[in-house]
Amino acid sequence: MKEKIRKFILKHRKLVLIVSAVFIFLLVTSLVVFAKINHAVAPKPVEEKVEETTPAPVPEAPKEEIAKQPPKRASSGKTSTKTNSDGSKTVTTSTGPVDSAAQSAAAAAGPSGSTPLAINYLDQTGAHGSLGDVLKNYLNSSLKWDGEVPALYAIILENAGASGWAGLYSGQYTQSAGGQITSAWGYITLNSYYYEGNPYFNDYMKLILSHEYGHHYTLYHKWLAWQSPYNARFPDSYYSVRPLTKATTAADYSLGWGNCDAEIIAEDYSYLYSGYGYHAMSGTYGYPSAGTRTWIVNEPSGPSAPPPADNPPTVSISAPANGATVSGTTAFSANASDDVGVTKVDFYIGTTLLSEDSSSPYSYNLNTTSYGNGAYTLKATATDSSSQTTSATISVTINNATSDTENPTIVINNPEGNPYAWTSGNLYIRSTATDNVAVTKIELYINDYLVATENAALIERIWPWDNVGPGAYTLKAKSYDSSGNTAETSIVINKS
Repeated sequence: MKEKIRKFILKHRKLVLIVSAVFIFLLVTSLVVFAKINHAVAPKPVEEKVEETTPAPVPEAPKEEIAKQPPKRASSGKTSTKTNSDGSKTVTTSTGPVDSAAQSAAAAAGPSGSTPLAINYLDQTGAHGSLGDVLKNYLNSSLKWDGEVPALYAIILENAGASGWAGLYSGQYTQSAGGQITSAWGYITLNSYYYEGNPYFNDYMKLILSHEYGHHYTLYHKWLAWQSPYNARFPDSYYSVRPLTKATTAADYSLGWGNCDAEIIAEDYSYLYSGYGYHAMSGTYGYPSAGTRTWIVNEPSGPSAPPPADNPPTVSISAPANGATVSGTTAFSANASDDVGVTKVDFYIGTTLLSEDSSSPYSYNLNTTSYGNGAYTLKATATDSSSQTTSATISVTINNATSDTENPTIVINNPEGNPYAWTSGNLYIRSTATDNVAVTKIELYINDYLVATENAALIERIWPWDNVGPGAYTLKAKSYDSSGNTAETSIVINKS
């Protein structure tokens, strides 16, 4: 049988090949059609619906927003010099237009404390009272600061409208007839206009503050530590580490905002310390180097000044927490350390020394019932073996049960007379208050404008003659007691 099949295939091999080819073609075609039919009728997979949500802002969001819409800056600065009767000079400089009302308010506020937390904050908008603590805590924890802090009399927030600027630094120094710069102070003005309602309002204010504080930080030390007036160049060490050439920049604003030494350093300071990574002049001058940061840290003591042989101690308050409400007897404790040795830690409420502790752990039991209800500043001061000191402060509110309804009393001790004729010289202002329990605060107002606050029963300020124009001014003093009761008094001052 097999032999017959073999002979048949050999005899009709062409026919067999043709039939085989046709069979294979039909088989392949059938398989393709079957696959298409099954694919067409196969059920589509059910697509799972994903609900879209708006992501919460991430830390990079403020940086991206600021990079897209950077803060507005004044196009130029202004400087004026007044020669005094004793031959000395008073030099006033600002990174933009000088507001005489803001200058008077800052001058009346007077020197700040030894840390950023004590800087006077004046909210002229009436809508951002809590921003003061935000900015001061930010300056204290993030920015570079040193002995120049007390000379920053105030951070002022105002709505200056579409003025073209978001922040200004104004400074003033006195130069003796012999050329010695003897004193300096300044204040910062922030314009809320462009950022009202912005979800990153606080971030804009922080970045703007960091730039303006960069001016205060460098110019204060330039004037006093280096005895270098406003329009003098910075040390050559700055240009070499930046790097820059003096030929492309100016000591003042004569080449415009973008070519001023002081502005470039303020931008570097803000870029290095603010955390927002924004530098308005990076396109022209590039970004600051690590050497620039070292220069900012070391140069305030004076060009090429050697580092101190013994560092001051460090101190922090561990209890109570900043902003806490306390009552009864509460633990007041601190942590302190030093590269050589801590000799003691002093504990204060306000300016009153409570106790000193010479051994760790450093603590004191504070009996709050000895004080009226209200806000207080607690301070811990560490002293090392070289008698160097460092202080840390926090704010607390004492709230013990009370039924006090009696108002405090308040008087303006100086100037005397109502109305008072102010004819010459700086005006010394003094006001005192009393209460049956405790006075917690005195405020000073000029024409209903808050200019100074003291958490005590006494407030003293100097109102500079040169900073006030002729006219009638209402000086009001307002006192608060520990139960929130208030009293106020006022006089009219006529300045000739």
